[in-house]
Amino acid sequence: MQFEPSKKLVPFIRHYLLLHTNELEEMTYRLFSDGQPGIVVPLTKNMLISTSDYPFGDQLPSMFIYGQMSAYRDLKIQGQMALLVVVLRPFALNLLFGMSADELNDGIFLPTDLIGAEAIPFERKAAKSKSLHEVIDTIESFLLERFQKSNGLNPDLLFSLEIINKHEGLIRMENLLKELQMSERQLERLYRRQIGVSPKKFMNVIRFQHFLKIFRDLSAESKLTTAVYKAGYYDQSHLNNYFKTMTGITPMEYRLNVNKLAINFMRF
Repeated sequence: MQFEPSKKLVPFIRHYLLLHTNELEEMTYRLFSDGQPGIVVPLTKNMLISTSDYPFGDQLPSMFIYGQMSAYRDLKIQGQMALLVVVLRPFALNLLFGMSADELNDGIFLPTDLIGAEAIPFERKAAKSKSLHEVIDTIESFLLERFQKSNGLNPDLLFSLEIINKHEGLIRMENLLKELQMSERQLERLYRRQIGVSPKKFMNVIRFQHFLKIFRDLSAESKLTTAVYKAGYYDQSHLNNYFKTMTGITPMEYRLNVNKLAINFMRF
């Protein structure tokens, strides 16, 4: 289930995702990059989550934060799953925590890892929340306070994101730089600090997400090459290699997976 944040947080939060299943045995779920960092809040007390960072013996706390991902990440979940995912805008972590976003790439962090004891009252309040509504209110109050303390949104960054999304990741770097009237080196520094990856890598992720949406909506009779060329990949081999790097599976394995909880989150 997907729903919108409050109006004040729309510039910083893309949407919320509520993910849940009734399976009780251990399951493996795979998450891969959509260009957005996020905050994950487990909603059930008896659920155990294991990642390469946290084995089952170290139960994850009331929430954790993840940055940009260069490859897929597997979560092993034991018990009935109920997760609230706060899908942030690409630049949100830099604004929230005042640190270069590339320091958070491929990591899972607790709020106290990033802002120390200042996060403890927030974590405790979130952990004591008795309903989804209370959890969201607690998160939104905390995030709004943090965003209001930040230096604000960079207009050049926002303009570049608008252009990239408008072209669905298919724009030449020289054309993007011409629109922005800045050098590639300036744009590279801006992206690594505020988003965490280079402009080219970010454009690749946006194009890949565009491909997935086309691929998802293809009729059963349509060929993979239809989506490949619509998304601007020059051949299927190029797409297959990138797909395997990003997801660990082939396009057809992805298409046949009936347990997709979100476009970039699936159960095996």
